[in-house]
Amino acid sequence: MKRFLVPLSKSDESDESVTSKKIRKSSTTISVNNRDIQNNIFDISQNVENGPNQPNITFPRRNIGGKQRAFNVLWYSKYEWLEYSKMRDSIFCFYCRHFTSDNSGYRDEVLIVNGYSDWKHIGNMLKKHNSSNIHKLSLEKYKSWISAKKTGSVATKLNTQLKEDILKNREIMKSLIRCVLYCGRQYIGLRGHRETNNYIDDNDDDNLKTHIDPFQNNGNFIELVKLLGLENDDFKTKLNTLPKNAKYTSKTIQNEILNVSCKVILKSIVKEIQNRSNFYSIIVDEAKDESNIEQMSICVRYISDNRINERFLGFLELKELHAKALADSIQLFLYSINLDIKNCIGQSYDGASFMSGTINGVQQYIREMSKNPCPYVHCYAHRLNLVLVDASKHVSAIHNTIGILEAIYSFQSCSSLRNSLFLESQEDSDKKLKTPQHCEIRWVSKYKGIHFFKIRFKSVIKALKECTLSKKSKEAAEARGLLNQFATFDNLLTIFCLDELLLCINSLSVYLQTKSTDLSKSITLIECTKDQIKSMRTENKFHDLYEKVIKSVEEISGEISIPVTEKRKKNVSSKLTDYFVTSSIGQNQMDNISEHEIKMRSQYFEIIDNIVMEMNRRFKQTELIEAVEACNPSSKMFLDFDTLIKLPGISKDNQFIEKLRAQCDLGKKMFAADSNSIEAYLSIKSMGASILELEKVYRRILVIPISSATAERSFSTMRRIKTYNRSTMTGKRLHNLALLSIEREKSEELIQNPDEILNEFAIFFEWLESVLPRLKDNAVIVMDNVPYHSVKIDKAPTSGTKKADIIKWLQDKGEVIDKPMVISQLMTIVRRIKHLHDKYVIDEYVKQYNKDVLRLPPYHCELNPIEMAWSAVKNHVKTNNTTYKLPDVRRLLEEGLDKVNNVMWKNFIRHVMGVENKFWDMDFMIDEMLAEKEPMVVTYTGETSDESDDDI
Repeated sequence: MKRFLVPLSKSDESDESVTSKKIRKSSTTISVNNRDIQNNIFDISQNVENGPNQPNITFPRRNIGGKQRAFNVLWYSKYEWLEYSKMRDSIFCFYCRHFTSDNSGYRDEVLIVNGYSDWKHIGNMLKKHNSSNIHKLSLEKYKSWISAKKTGSVATKLNTQLKEDILKNREIMKSLIRCVLYCGRQYIGLRGHRETNNYIDDNDDDNLKTHIDPFQNNGNFIELVKLLGLENDDFKTKLNTLPKNAKYTSKTIQNEILNVSCKVILKSIVKEIQNRSNFYSIIVDEAKDESNIEQMSICVRYISDNRINERFLGFLELKELHAKALADSIQLFLYSINLDIKNCIGQSYDGASFMSGTINGVQQYIREMSKNPCPYVHCYAHRLNLVLVDASKHVSAIHNTIGILEAIYSFQSCSSLRNSLFLESQEDSDKKLKTPQHCEIRWVSKYKGIHFFKIRFKSVIKALKECTLSKKSKEAAEARGLLNQFATFDNLLTIFCLDELLLCINSLSVYLQTKSTDLSKSITLIECTKDQIKSMRTENKFHDLYEKVIKSVEEISGEISIPVTEKRKKNVSSKLTDYFVTSSIGQNQMDNISEHEIKMRSQYFEIIDNIVMEMNRRFKQTELIEAVEACNPSSKMFLDFDTLIKLPGISKDNQFIEKLRAQCDLGKKMFAADSNSIEAYLSIKSMGASILELEKVYRRILVIPISSATAERSFSTMRRIKTYNRSTMTGKRLHNLALLSIEREKSEELIQNPDEILNEFAIFFEWLESVLPRLKDNAVIVMDNVPYHSVKIDKAPTSGTKKADIIKWLQDKGEVIDKPMVISQLMTIVRRIKHLHDKYVIDEYVKQYNKDVLRLPPYHCELNPIEMAWSAVKNHVKTNNTTYKLPDVRRLLEEGLDKVNNVMWKNFIRHVMGVENKFWDMDFMIDEMLAEKEPMVVTYTGETSDESDDDI
């Protein structure tokens, strides 16, 4: 795994790492061990560099077998590894003395320890030793050492090879990561019904064995990788060199890339919060997804880089919908991403009772968990929407008009023919518009719907008239009923009135849904909007609106009749009966208005009065709002200390208060020229620590959320991701995909530079590096066979490998190819030497620390005692968890770990040994059963599956 994931540091750029230097030192300057010193052997080679000690002297003779015998110098030429000790009058094996490990079992052999001096049987002895396995292995090690002297040490070459593999494979991983991120950001499903690896090299013989349909849809991710390979030959070639079980294109790796990517994004957001202000507010909302599962969206608001940020953190599946369960879920989620709930200084939800309740609502539980006032703000966008909802309840004209418009939308949308008819009725318009749907919770949709029926009033009447001619009696009846209610002067006047009112309020609605808004500016805009609506309540404004409606009716050419009623009869005073009146006699102007106009005027004023009244009720003054206004330079209460001190959460420390009082007096003059609270905050921050207390107050106010629009927008993304075709998507995957698509700024940074994701993948190796020094020498590490445990240092070629690459691999291993060979002949040589180079990256790395790796058979986790330890810990938590509070769960987890003592661990190992013995017994039984049956003939036709790319 290290070859794929470990980032190249500056130290890696040197010729040798610290580890490789240790290996080189141990392999090139091998000293004789203490045993040689204890045996007083000083006249033979003390290290490899000296070479075998072969003196040419008059060798002493001794009586052996009745004859005087001595060592013969001719043996040197026949066995170059011989060395002679004059002190011992004995011979030794140079290779075995220096290259046989202590744990090989051969350290006590006579040619290694004490020397051999039986000159009568020396020939047989040397011949036997020369053909022994231990001597051959020592000879191979000696040759490797000689080769290392010429081309660099084994560790140096291994380190260099790893660097090359890291660079190559990180580039492959970057491309694969970008493919996953692209699909996630664009709401594209990654996988198809069945995925296969038909994007691999077409020349690979193994692909022919799978009988893959080239026209099968393998999912967007695999097809995107395949397309990338067609456009980039270098990427395709590098991808094909990877082992089949480590190509990092499986669904498991796709999920892991998504998990790690989201982990990096969340870490980045949390880092911004902790490094900048450390204060944040939460924004929460709930909605059902396509699978009818309740999803809770959690967002956060904070200040970073001198601007207000609102970020989406993720979705949580809700099992319970009461306030305590929601509050616990929020706390657990914040804890899981390393956000301290004690730093939460604000919260914003909708107005549901279990969210906004001051006694048993979520806001109260969060306040108790955070141990600070943590003010709750009922979403201002929701409040604004409730203004029209309540107005429609109190004003029958609004209620009736909106009901008619909803009915028309339902009538035309339930039939494609009617929908086409409504579009065709707009043939005289420059652009054909779809009939918009009325939405109870979105102001913008209300304005769009009203405005559509205002500008397409004639087209809608035309379409409804066409429907009245339908041969379907029910459809014709519905159309006539809608036409009679819609094509009236009163209805058109209400539509015109609502259009102007909603246009006035639309700017406020849009602003309240922006991420960068602050409470102070929102309050100012609300007051300005109310003043603008009040200014519409005049006779002139109504008269202008009434004239516009009449003009529109006249343009429709008789589709709607203009109500004509006699004006009020003027009653002239009896005293003026005999006089001719030529000037005003002081009568009310209402006498010149028709009865219908008076009725419409009363309705118009009623609509405005109700909206203003509801806005006053929904946006009434509170201590929080007063404190916020005190931070606005345009407010009369700007930096009024008595008002500002009412802000919830401000320190009551006397020294803090006195400093704040002085800074408020100073700031009234210094920052009065700023246009809004944000500019004032930037000016205050530029002063540094000189007015730190005032900066803290501003930071708190700016972090207070205005609306829950950010959470609501996340549900739009949720519905684009979790569609009918993807309704079985798990909550974790929905969370990951939503985070990538919503936080596009962060995911774009990862697409541009995926190194952070790769570095997260390397955490396993970092953990292993930290653990190895703590283990004793010769310790055994039990591992399963996941891909990142099973990456090989040097992948042997297969029959699907190009012939030139096979020859190059063999030549790199010292084999001489001096005549033409076919691939099958070359593969015979490969299989012969393959075991000498079949090494795993992790295994070789662990050996540097004098440890060994024991690999479990695939799909046999029961042979790993650590699984039983984890089971015991989890069972302890499950049995004793009664509060379901995070601190209690953590305490139980630590208790469970402490319970796994030496006695339990020995029992786990004993149990695993028993399971292993059962497997051995089964194997013996199978062998005995097969031995009793007739011999089975297997015809070998070529390379086995163990020798294919599947063999890692």
